[in-house]
Amino acid sequence: MSSERKVLVMAGSREAHGVVTALLARRRHVIASLPEPERMFGELPVPTRVGGFASSESLARWLQQNLVSCVIDASHPFDDEISKMVGTTCTQLDLRYLRVLRPPWTATPRDRWHHVASIAKAVRLVPQGARVFTNTGFATLPDYVGFTGERLFMRQTHISSNPAPFPFVRFIAGQPPFSQFQEETLFQDLNITHLICRNVGGAASMSKLLAARTMQLPVFLINRSPVAAHLPVVETVAEALAWEANT
Repeated sequence: MSSERKVLVMAGSREAHGVVTALLARRRHVIASLPEPERMFGELPVPTRVGGFASSESLARWLQQNLVSCVIDASHPFDDEISKMVGTTCTQLDLRYLRVLRPPWTATPRDRWHHVASIAKAVRLVPQGARVFTNTGFATLPDYVGFTGERLFMRQTHISSNPAPFPFVRFIAGQPPFSQFQEETLFQDLNITHLICRNVGGAASMSKLLAARTMQLPVFLINRSPVAAHLPVVETVAEALAWEANT
């Protein structure tokens, strides 16, 4: 394998796997970084660092020690903190950086979406007695303090061994992908009245929103944080590969 390039792929999204596979086909020297072990898409076929970085300084040292020449940031659309850190650090080190960010979902006239800036703001809009479905993850549970609905059903790919911090939370186990029919059946069985979702975009996670559309359920959709204006952003794996070829 050629040592002319060492490309770091910040992983966590489906696109990261497409980028890594294509770069290996180009015989690039690829390494990857994940904030936590992969749960949905299988292991990456390259050396992978797992865990966050304590600071921009520790990230800079790691990039330099590993002789990284450019960074393709295909992390999860809501891995805001790590993306901000990587983008800032690459700018300081004069390293080529690219963010791969799939387009967000857009509403149709049939959707009952309420766009909000955060989970905490969504929680304040939940009416009393609501039975809410979400998949925002165990780490986001502190943001649900003040929830006044009847029940919050949180889906997890692996049920946490830690207890829920609030009595209104119930965990639902599920391994994606889910069909629209499966989501409708689940929502009916649980008597769901509202959804809280992050606007991750992409077809793979759209089924819950299609189910909500059919059932006319209100959805509180968490908006993404904007990417810094000076950083380059593309929407697809193909665009990322074209960028890498020209670096």
